[in-house]
Amino acid sequence: MGGRGTFAAGKKVAYTYEVDTRFDFAPDGKIEGVKILKGIDGTGKHGLPESSHSSWAYIKLNPDGTFREMRFYDKQHRLFLEIGYHIEKSLGSPEKPILHYHTYGKEFSMTKDGKGGRSDAIKLPGGMKKKLSKYFKGVE
Repeated sequence: MGGRGTFAAGKKVAYTYEVDTRFDFAPDGKIEGVKILKGIDGTGKHGLPESSHSSWAYIKLNPDGTFREMRFYDKQHRLFLEIGYHIEKSLGSPEKPILHYHTYGKEFSMTKDGKGGRSDAIKLPGGMKKKLSKYFKGVE
């Protein structure tokens, strides 16, 4: 997978995302100041970027406006943490979404050959849930 030689690696890459303003609860395309992104039609991008151009975090929502994913980036624009809310069979949740996270090694956003550490899914602990709950629109 890897960052595919992204912005964090100093590459000029086309930005294939736009702020998603289709939700009534976030007409400015932000939740608590964090941009909600979606892929630009025709680019084939559906997830969040492997590196950040300008923000410390981005959010992706499902079409119904519920939380899907949030990614966090360091000062060098590198992805280091991803929180997801979807089915994760490895955590014993084959039918219901579960809040979980993955960590990423610094090299993930810097390489294009798929090298870079992405952890297995880890259930999101209660303290993190509480601290970040303001971003988890529609999460039970």
